[in-house]
Amino acid sequence: MQQFARQKSARYLAAAVFILGSTQLAAAQPTPEPKVEQPGLHLPNGAIAPAAKLELTPEQKTAIFDAVRQDAPKAKSPNRVPATAGAQVPPVIELYVLPDKALASVPEAKGVKFTMVDNQVVLVDPTTMRVVDVIRQ
Repeated sequence: MQQFARQKSARYLAAAVFILGSTQLAAAQPTPEPKVEQPGLHLPNGAIAPAAKLELTPEQKTAIFDAVRQDAPKAKSPNRVPATAGAQVPPVIELYVLPDKALASVPEAKGVKFTMVDNQVVLVDPTTMRVVDVIRQ
């Protein structure tokens, strides 16, 4: 009878270890990360259009271009900066804050910075380092 009790106890112990082990194993399984798509429109050249595009009127573009040309003539960058909306800007490129005169005319441009490429003002979102807009003369 004692041997029967030992076998029964051993079965209960084995069942408990199995259950406990399987719950620990299930808890240790990594949960898959949800796939997050980058916001924005994928363009044919591999660039990604910014999620929140800055919509500027021709008058606002002229105001920004004139203010930059007058107040920030030293703002020059190498030609490595792509002048295409949605393009990635290398992190080594120095970006400049828009002049006060430009921000007074276009306050919605407060969150962007700029650089100059071939006499064009390239507006860049500094958080994503993507070109938001390109203003040509």
